[in-house]
Amino acid sequence: MVGVLHSSPHTNGDPNAIEKMENQKTLIYPKGFNITWGNDNRYWRLPPQSRTPMKDSAAELLQVSWLEVTCSTDNVEVGKSYKVGFNLSMTAAAFGWKGCNVYIMAKIGKAGMFVHKKVCLDTKEKNFDMPAEGLIITVKPPSSSPGDSHLYFGMYEVWSGRWKGGLKIHHAFVEKIN
Repeated sequence: MVGVLHSSPHTNGDPNAIEKMENQKTLIYPKGFNITWGNDNRYWRLPPQSRTPMKDSAAELLQVSWLEVTCSTDNVEVGKSYKVGFNLSMTAAAFGWKGCNVYIMAKIGKAGMFVHKKVCLDTKEKNFDMPAEGLIITVKPPSSSPGDSHLYFGMYEVWSGRWKGGLKIHHAFVEKIN
């Protein structure tokens, strides 16, 4: 057999690509993302393999019609609220975003209920957080899966069927609100 076959066209996040900072903030770098079609270099350009998180690297969306990037962390406390989002930039050749709604969604526990914000990415800003004001989620004790207080969140645009590209995802963030 010639070449290496991936068992899946999707990437699975590396839990070592998460940095827990002293200021109650957690950063998840691109190697920590679960990316639909992320193992296909026609659609994504991912940072090279490394044993350490690459703070200066980004996952670059070349072209997809199905955008789904997710991640999770257990660095949350029951009864506390957190702001979640993604740090992004657009390349000069970005396309397909005009009038395109992207959703940031978050939930506590695998069986939890999603909270979400809709954002339109009609921007050419060099570097920005999405959503600009953050998506706030409060960690409540899970009723269906006791002990599952993981925070799961992601960025989605799977409804328009439109091809889009030129998006760079630098990191995801989870920040405790005092």
